Amino acid sequence: MKIGTQLTLGFGLVTALMLLLGAFSLFGLTAIHGATKELHRVNKEHLKPLYIAREALAQTGLAARNAYVFTSDAQARNELDLVDQQKKVYLAALEGMSPAFAGDTQFDKVRAGLLAMASALEKPRKFREAGQMEAFGKFLVEECSPLRRQIVNDIAVLVANAERELADADTSAEHAEAAARNWVIGLTIAAFVLSVVISTAIKRLLLKQLGGEPAYTAQIANLIASGDLATNVEVRAGDSTSLLFSVKTMRDSLASIVGKVRHGTDAIASASSEIAEGSYDLAARTEVQASSLERIASAMEELTTTVQQNANNAQQANTFAQSASSVSQEGGAVMLQVTETMASINASSKRIVDIISVIDGIAFQTNILALNAAVEAARAGEQGRGFAVVASEVRNLAQRSASAAREIKVLIEDSVGKVDTGSELVQRAGSTMQNLMESVQRVTEIMGDISTASAEQSVGLGEVSNAIGEMDGMTQQNTALVEEASAASQELQAQASGLASLVGQFRLANSSGETSRQGRTAPGAAPLRLAAVA
Repeated sequence: MKIGTQLTLGFGLVTALMLLLGAFSLFGLTAIHGATKELHRVNKEHLKPLYIAREALAQTGLAARNAYVFTSDAQARNELDLVDQQKKVYLAALEGMSPAFAGDTQFDKVRAGLLAMASALEKPRKFREAGQMEAFGKFLVEECSPLRRQIVNDIAVLVANAERELADADTSAEHAEAAARNWVIGLTIAAFVLSVVISTAIKRLLLKQLGGEPAYTAQIANLIASGDLATNVEVRAGDSTSLLFSVKTMRDSLASIVGKVRHGTDAIASASSEIAEGSYDLAARTEVQASSLERIASAMEELTTTVQQNANNAQQANTFAQSASSVSQEGGAVMLQVTETMASINASSKRIVDIISVIDGIAFQTNILALNAAVEAARAGEQGRGFAVVASEVRNLAQRSASAAREIKVLIEDSVGKVDTGSELVQRAGSTMQNLMESVQRVTEIMGDISTASAEQSVGLGEVSNAIGEMDGMTQQNTALVEEASAASQELQAQASGLASLVGQFRLANSSGETSRQGRTAPGAAPLRLAAVA
């Protein structure tokens, strides 16, 4: 269950209980309010009018007696006026409480008595004005007093009934108050207990899901974010599902991956350094080869000039041609060797062209692979497995470049040797041609053929010179490509150094601890393997 759902459910239950507590409190207050209103109603509609009527009735009796006793007519009239006033008071009270006592037989008795008393109280004024004091006294004793006592007794019964009703309403109010109080206390205790239980359960669930205090987890995450992968993450025994355990697993996986990436970047840096050094050496050797080819081309030009001079001299030696027949044969054999040597040089030169083409292709592939290596180095994450392929291809290309360089060296040395041999043969041919010049005066007819052969030699040497010139141009191009390969290797070395610097920002534990951590990789995380570059 999600944390938000747990919190919502827990606090929702507490809130619902609080709402229930409020509802019962409101219900209790409503009941108490109703009982209180009933008390006020009984007191207002029943008791108070009865008290007023009883008091007014007593005042009428007292005033009537005073009117009988006083000798002064003025005082008697005042008392009789008071009788009329109090009579109106209890009649008004009687009228006001009639609706409240509708259907009450006891009230009907009181009503009848009060009305009878109201009629009887008309007589005192008549008796006083007529001077019938004896009848007045008899009325007070025999009629008014008994009727008043009866009315008072009936009112007392009616008051007792109203007071009993008031006591019942008061009891109901007390019961409602007690019930509301008990419900509020019970619900308050239940809410407190439920709050404690829910808060304890939520706390345990949160600590179980988090694995520890959030501040500790945040501290570990900040250390990992800063590159500290050597910190120890403490989790509870048997914990394999909490957030802190996931952080520990992430830290172990990162430590393992970074350790392997660090080893791989060191290997790449070493390999790129060796490639750069090899490319530098190959560039230097290629420059030496180009210089050698330039010297060979210069020598071939000189040889062509010499052959042309020999042809010119042959035309002048027609007179010695017959006597130099044997010498010319020897010269022909020597020149044949020169031709074969030059043919061998030509073949070697073609082989050099092929090798240079191979080097050209290697240099191009090296450049592409170097760019790929830089891209793979920039990623260096889950996709860092491309380093293995790039490193393997770079090593193969380096070996092929080294092999081609060695073959170039051997061929160049062979070409130099053959050029030396050609030079020696040319010198021998020169000596032979000198002898021919001495004999050409005697063999004019044969020198014509020698002149033709010399012209053909000149043409052949020109073709050889052209071929060597083409070789020289290709060698110059190869030199430029090798320089580009060297620059690309240096760039690869710089990229590898940058990657090593970035990986170096992570702090790992010692070798033994790192090895033990590397044995545990996060599920689904592919380890990065870099092939060692020879």
